Amino acid sequence: MTSAPPRAPLEERRIPDVVVPPPGPRSREILERQEKLLYPGLSEELAPLVVHRKLGYAVEDVDGNVFLDMASASASVPLGAGREDLLAPAIEALRRYGNEDSHALPSELMLPLAERLLSIAPRNLSRVDIALNGTEAVEIALKFMRRATGRQIVIGFFGQYHGESTTTATLGAERRDISKGLRQLSPGFLHVPYPNAYRSPFGSPRPGGTGDATVDYLRDQVLFHAVDPEEVAGVIIEPVVGSGGTLVPSEAFWRALEELCREFGWLLCADEVKSGFGRTGTMFAVEHWNVEPDLMCLGKAMGGGVMPIGAVLGSERAIGGFDDVPTGSTWAWLPGSCAAALATLDAFERDDVLGNVKAIEAAAVEGLGSLKEKYDVIGDIRVKGAYLSVEFVKDRETKERAPELQDAVARACLERGLIADSSTTSYNIQPSLVTPVEVIRQAVEIVDDAIASVV
Repeated sequence: MTSAPPRAPLEERRIPDVVVPPPGPRSREILERQEKLLYPGLSEELAPLVVHRKLGYAVEDVDGNVFLDMASASASVPLGAGREDLLAPAIEALRRYGNEDSHALPSELMLPLAERLLSIAPRNLSRVDIALNGTEAVEIALKFMRRATGRQIVIGFFGQYHGESTTTATLGAERRDISKGLRQLSPGFLHVPYPNAYRSPFGSPRPGGTGDATVDYLRDQVLFHAVDPEEVAGVIIEPVVGSGGTLVPSEAFWRALEELCREFGWLLCADEVKSGFGRTGTMFAVEHWNVEPDLMCLGKAMGGGVMPIGAVLGSERAIGGFDDVPTGSTWAWLPGSCAAALATLDAFERDDVLGNVKAIEAAAVEGLGSLKEKYDVIGDIRVKGAYLSVEFVKDRETKERAPELQDAVARACLERGLIADSSTTSYNIQPSLVTPVEVIRQAVEIVDDAIASVV
């Protein structure tokens, strides 16, 4: 392996600073060696580089390149990397407790964390179950929905991502390849189009209907032709779709969906694994519409980007009436993870994180909006808090997607020092929530220059 270049402290480096086109020689060497040893499916990395260190919103690779991090580890590092105020409590907890199965021997950090979560959650949520991560939280929530109602069918939406275990891959419908070969192994899910204002397959809501075309379709078509509502346990929804391109439902959709759930006794589960903990500008995305779900799944950002942790919050009906559902795993709510989560909540209380997210949103709406006016290949710009998405099209009239162009823009951005996510239907920019506004503007300038270089 080639020798590493001398390195200045990362905080002294210019961001971005690309000294060798990625992948550099050391990254290429490591990636080629990994390819011979690791599962081939791992080769679809976010960017062709190997990370050496991270700090704040900077990523340095093993070749000495410094990149502007606008992926934030799939939005799981909400407050920037390497924060001592989050690291120190987790390290101290590891020294004090080591690791312990919290189902068997709870640490004294579990109760304070559960109390803190319920204190900031929608008021009808009164119970907490523990999870290792977001995927596990969704699996647990599905068990609760079916146990609490005695019904088996759960309704999901096209475009959503819930994980890649057999159950969560078949519940999700972001891309067909995620559930390929699995869907027939995990029955009981029914999917309808997400309320996507840019790509809705429906027209306007019908006269005399619910006020929302998606819920009209559920009522008029699905519940009439395909499934008895008495067989449905409930609905699971990302309040704002993240990976699928910042899709934001309307107020009318939420009111109609809540009424549908009340009418048939369905449970409403909000998958806030990615949208929770400030990503959309409120602590939880459901707050934008004053929605009170029966269940809420948490993960990713909950551990501050320091330790893995997840949770399911639920009402008494959804969680409190039984004790015979096995949940979680050995490493759920390790003491170090609880300490990191508590420190993360402290940071939200101490710092104006949500205020900065609103400033990010305003800068992104202005900057990305100007790019839409400048480039006909941009079909739509969608921004909600620190969720920023650019959807590329071949033709604005037909809205035909342009995945090759999107990937070319992503490569051009990487060459200019910007890391973001081009894995789905949009180019998704997901900065840490404390990223300075001037850095967001810098990222928009890089995207502008990248588009200009490929169109």
